[in-house]
Amino acid sequence: MLKNFSSTKKNLYFENTINTYIQYHEDFDLQRIQSIKQLLRKIIEHDEVIVFKGEMIYKELYKILWLIDNTLKAQKLLNNPKEYPTGFAKIQSDKKKISTYRKFYKQSIVGPYRVSNRKEARLKYWVSTLYLNNKNLVNFYLHGFLVGDLVKMKSLHEDSEVNNLFFSNLDYFLMQKTTIGAVVKSLGILLYGELNHYLKINKNDSEVYMKSVIHELFNEPVNVYEFDKHITIKSSLGFLPIFGASKKLNLTNEDNNFIKNKLFEELEEISLIDQETFNISYNTYTKNPHIQYLTKYPVELFRENPKYSS
Repeated sequence: MLKNFSSTKKNLYFENTINTYIQYHEDFDLQRIQSIKQLLRKIIEHDEVIVFKGEMIYKELYKILWLIDNTLKAQKLLNNPKEYPTGFAKIQSDKKKISTYRKFYKQSIVGPYRVSNRKEARLKYWVSTLYLNNKNLVNFYLHGFLVGDLVKMKSLHEDSEVNNLFFSNLDYFLMQKTTIGAVVKSLGILLYGELNHYLKINKNDSEVYMKSVIHELFNEPVNVYEFDKHITIKSSLGFLPIFGASKKLNLTNEDNNFIKNKLFEELEEISLIDQETFNISYNTYTKNPHIQYLTKYPVELFRENPKYSS
């Protein structure tokens, strides 16, 4: 781990990190982060330097820029009534609309109005039916794809009808209702977890840095005391999960036990995991999914260095 550099080199690597990020994310709003540059310079004192495409950059700072960038894009989307709500967000709060949507796709599967290729209709009918019966259970599985780094699974990117169908329709159901306040709070949860868990900054300083970043960028308050509760995925904007805090898991004991048993059965078939180890992993995931999400890095780092992917 490389940290002890001169101030000149620290500044060089700091600028390298920002410039490298912009090369891969040309629409990044550089102007928005001018006010937090001094804060970011303090944070890199705890960061490590890696070599990427011949440039020395700060690894965790690169991820922090990505988290901020995703939030700025989400804010822009939510502020544009012509683009949002879209997808499932348009109907998810109205059971009548979901029921109508479900009936439409049922007619595409059976009866005189069925279509010749019914794969997409079956998928949409199946998910909407499940959502009407138990939306918390459906969201648990949908949101699990986001934490599980779905977009980096090589086999799912092979050009096939099934994969294309899966991704396009998954994206539809993952475009869900949320607010700017929820998105900003989600960034606060992620930044606090990143600073405390990954950069090993003490809790007090992590709180100060996180709150300062949120205040400068969004002028929003964030209550850190909530972060010691269950962290859950409240909603999503496509493949961007929106984290929130709650006193308990959003699932009933019955649903939670069903998921645990089903996952363990499937894992038993492909691994040697024992029940105790699985229970510890599952309980950690359900309480702090944001910590697992933070094992992700922007996809360009993954392509160059697979070890930076979960």
